[in-house]
Amino acid sequence: MGTDHRHRYADAVTSKLDPGEAILALSEARRPHGPAPDPPPRPPDPAPGDGAKVAGAGLADVVLSGVEAVDNLGGGGPTDWLIRSLFGRAAHGGHDSVAADYVRAVPTDERLLVVVTDRRLRVFRVGRNSTEIRPFGVPARPVAAAKLKPLWSVRRAEVAGARRRWHRLHGARLRVTFRDGSWLELTGPLCLGRHRAGDLRDALGGGSAGGGRP
Repeated sequence: MGTDHRHRYADAVTSKLDPGEAILALSEARRPHGPAPDPPPRPPDPAPGDGAKVAGAGLADVVLSGVEAVDNLGGGGPTDWLIRSLFGRAAHGGHDSVAADYVRAVPTDERLLVVVTDRRLRVFRVGRNSTEIRPFGVPARPVAAAKLKPLWSVRRAEVAGARRRWHRLHGARLRVTFRDGSWLELTGPLCLGRHRAGDLRDALGGGSAGGGRP
């Protein structure tokens, strides 16, 4: 028996929505590994002689390089073909695109809750719960609102569509496309099955199930 995500999360999510905003679909998900949009361009180098600015720029450069290594893994480099063959792409778009904004806000390897409302697409991070022991067949207790941390959202008007895809690592994968031409993908592998991916797709105005491979 699959987990009833509406039972677990609806009350917690509703407490974080605007008055009158309605939930259309929700599901646990993860951001997949794989190449993603480039990070923003580095700021210009400071003028020579300003030691404090030079030191600060050097530190920022190190941090930005780390972000590049994680968020743009395999992007255009010699390992790109290998990373893409294993994981596909996590997202695609320019550094100022909707998808790039998502990549900067939402880390990989986090348990996420993806919520489609009549106004927005929202992503929350789900905090860890203490181990719950319950009889077989008894649904898990609802998650407290404090366990949900808002990470990112975008207005429905920015969403161009969504489609469910096949991927060798995941039986169901959802691609969400935006009006600026960028896109992101959501995966499971267990929490986002074909049914929940289809529910999110339909709530976002997607069409047929689609079977495209990466």
